[in-house]
Amino acid sequence: MDRVLEGHEVQLALMQAIDNTNVTGKYFDMRGKRDVVAIMTVLDMAATKTAKIELVQDKDGDGGDVKAITGAEKTVTALTEDIESTITLATFVAGGKITINGLVFTAHTDTTTVADREFAIDGNDTADAAELVTCINDATYGVPGVTASSAAGVVSLVADDGYTITVTEDVGDGTITLATVEAIAMVDVAVIDLDLENEFYFVAPKVTTTATTTAVSVVLATRDHYHNKVSQPSPHKIL
Repeated sequence: MDRVLEGHEVQLALMQAIDNTNVTGKYFDMRGKRDVVAIMTVLDMAATKTAKIELVQDKDGDGGDVKAITGAEKTVTALTEDIESTITLATFVAGGKITINGLVFTAHTDTTTVADREFAIDGNDTADAAELVTCINDATYGVPGVTASSAAGVVSLVADDGYTITVTEDVGDGTITLATVEAIAMVDVAVIDLDLENEFYFVAPKVTTTATTTAVSVVLATRDHYHNKVSQPSPHKIL
């Protein structure tokens, strides 16, 4: 582990609940650093809500001269790149469709046919959710890279390593609620791309969300400028 982290520094830059607004995390001095990666974890977003992470720069870390860094931003929309999602069934009807990572699952009046991605419904949300889980988890006709479970009419979807989850709905006259439980986004920037000539040495993450009371955390990982002894960049006046 020490060899993996050699030359790197990891810092918690932000951990806060945000309500339809934006917040800027801690500023970190980039002098002596080669680059920085920001990893945002966002929890609990309803359908259509978004969370945006961007890296901003400042002269001395007090937030008095903040400006954007071109290209250092990423926006995630609920239910499009999730790590974990939920599907809450409520009086789901025959013919209703749920699409997960491009695969369509259709509610059938009384029969589950995994090969057709059809799940039985009988008006009992707990039982209906369990039938949907059976289809999603099938080794042949289910959703690759996604594991489902259910409780009390709520289906939880969890992405395996290297996968994300996208969920949409077409439920006819039935009712359903989709939500993001957890999503992750990353941005990075090379220190040389900061406005060093005007002494913008500090970087912080800024998160903007349209979600109501979502929890956000951001970790920054920086790499020492001269960690790679084989190929060193040209020296800069501040490094």
